[in-house]
Amino acid sequence: MNRKSAKSYEIGKFAYRELYYFCLQYYEYKREIDRIANSIGNTDYNAIRGGAKNISDPTAVKALKIALLESKCELIEQTALATDPYIYQALLKNVTTGVSYEQMKACDVEILCGRRQFYEKRRIFFYLLNLRKR
Repeated sequence: MNRKSAKSYEIGKFAYRELYYFCLQYYEYKREIDRIANSIGNTDYNAIRGGAKNISDPTAVKALKIALLESKCELIEQTALATDPYIYQALLKNVTTGVSYEQMKACDVEILCGRRQFYEKRRIFFYLLNLRKR
């Protein structure tokens, strides 16, 4: 990979915030997938149809919702993996929970790089996520 300066990874303040809050919803997406997948019966057909008079397939609607949520989770996971396969788990934890490098080190999370390198990888992660999300 051609080495870029830190400036070349900059994205706009509001684009960064959007991506940051998108990542913070990662565990909400996971919980929603579990909730939908584990719901048996008790389907609110009016909510699924949106009040429309036509009959819809509630199983298909659930499958579509799960597929959408899984694609969001996969986007975050694959971007972290593409950023650096050696520290992607620590990177994923950082961007999805907001836990800092220092807090992870204090909890004995193995991070195979220094603080400066970790935050450089984090900038690259958001740069790649910005590209992939568009």
